[in-house]
Amino acid sequence: NTKAQDLLSHSLLFLCARTTMTTLQNTKALADDEKISQVELDSLDRVFQFIDTNKDGKLDAKEISEVLAKLGHKTSRPDIEMMIWEVDNDLDGLVSKDEFLVMYQRCISDKTGLEPRNLFHLAQFLMYAFKGSVDTSGDKAPDTRISVEQTLQILFVRYGRESMNEEITHIFGDESQQKGPDGQERRITYSEFVRHQTQRLTKLRNAKREVSKTK
Repeated sequence: NTKAQDLLSHSLLFLCARTTMTTLQNTKALADDEKISQVELDSLDRVFQFIDTNKDGKLDAKEISEVLAKLGHKTSRPDIEMMIWEVDNDLDGLVSKDEFLVMYQRCISDKTGLEPRNLFHLAQFLMYAFKGSVDTSGDKAPDTRISVEQTLQILFVRYGRESMNEEITHIFGDESQQKGPDGQERRITYSEFVRHQTQRLTKLRNAKREVSKTK
């Protein structure tokens, strides 16, 4: 039994090491294929540091749960664990900085809508939410609602001027939906953001399915 346990332990360690190497290789391959701007990298780092409250360099279920609670988005423990599992390449139940980056790269490169996006949606929203938000102590803190203006910089560097407006429509709706009754920019919550993105992914997947049927 002891030998069997030792063998299993060595096998798991080998698997984790190999998976981590693959993750790092994937990071480079994806970076070459889909360039991430310095603006995005800086923003992703800010988001990761914000979620990582115990500063151990990894995100756990408790940290992610606390952020979602601050955003007013009720999420069950199993759903949060699923968010982690979807991107947890080394199977340690945590999200490392490298896994966080690979998750972002995979999702921005995905044209099928099949890549898991639960953690990606949270990262995206927080990237926008940090823009122009300052708390009473003078330190940057994310807003719990986002406006069109807050998304412009990141959307511009990611999609360019021509495709930026299309992305804004996917997030906020058409121009008539982007203003409130008072004429001011409408600000959406994380729950609204996730709902819009989920609807978008459903349409994309259905379209891909229809194309597959015609082949």
